[in-house]
Amino acid sequence: MSMSWPSLETLCAHAPIPPGVTLRAWTPEEQAALPALLRAWYPSAAVGAESVFLEPAFLGARVFVADGDFFVFAICQEGEVVGFQAFERQRPARTLHGRLAVLAPAARAGFLGALGFPLFEALGELTGAELLLTWVTLSTKIQQLMAERRGFTLCGLVPAVEVALGPDGRPVRVMEALYAKARVSGVWPDDALLTPNTRRVLAQLHRP
Repeated sequence: MSMSWPSLETLCAHAPIPPGVTLRAWTPEEQAALPALLRAWYPSAAVGAESVFLEPAFLGARVFVADGDFFVFAICQEGEVVGFQAFERQRPARTLHGRLAVLAPAARAGFLGALGFPLFEALGELTGAELLLTWVTLSTKIQQLMAERRGFTLCGLVPAVEVALGPDGRPVRVMEALYAKARVSGVWPDDALLTPNTRRVLAQLHRP
């Protein structure tokens, strides 16, 4: 049940890191500046579930702690910090959650945008996670496509599950997609115990 975190060197050795890209820990000075950096890179981080990463108390008590349940690192391109990535483990369930992943606007084109899911899978393998879970925005197609290309299953479209900034800058509740990748086989539910609607959705999402 340990799901021990690997070193960043080990993670890099197990994931397809592009040339010129490195992963490293955040320095104490960068940790203090992280909320302002995330706001600049991704204004919608100010609202919703991931707004906790803008709270110094949360970062100090939950994120930047030794052997905590968060695994975070800076993504650097040619030595410059251009991204933040956070994963969270749920050890009793042996589940790894993809949390906040943000790239600087200038770094979003090309291979960097496709790095998150390979890192997610490599970290899942290294920690012994049995299930990978992540929420994906519906504001663009790219993250949906990346998840599906990596073999993640669309498990549901949940209305009003998250908060984002609308076109007028005001918070609005939005639908997001839940994607999962099981690394072990599981037991299917008994059809006799499902409603017709549940059987229909199950067949559409999970069975050939």
